[in-house]
Amino acid sequence: MPNTEWLIPDIKTTQDLSAAVLNFTTSIGRPFKLGKIIINFNDGASPPVAVAVTETITITLISAKGAIYNTILRKKSLSAESNFVYTAPSDSDYQSGDEIKIQCTDAGGVGITNVIVKAKELHK
Repeated sequence: MPNTEWLIPDIKTTQDLSAAVLNFTTSIGRPFKLGKIIINFNDGASPPVAVAVTETITITLISAKGAIYNTILRKKSLSAESNFVYTAPSDSDYQSGDEIKIQCTDAGGVGITNVIVKAKELHK
């Protein structure tokens, strides 16, 4: 019997790169299908203006089976870019206890990082 998928509300976080690196781990806690991770950078003003950054983004599967099974899903060095989108492969189904870690360096020390994780809950 195929899985039923229900949309999980967007998982969001923000980090000021002038204060610290981005080091965020989801806490979904149930079987899920990863869709997209959208990351953009802005100046924090109101309204925000896009900021081009030169940083490294790392997206890692934190496995429920233990650290030996953790896997880097994508690592990308940005060069004067203001956004990044990771689209997971269509077979990105994860079990309860698996989580996604999103990291971004702060070498340039400027910009507000906004992250949105889009995923679906899996039911059998």
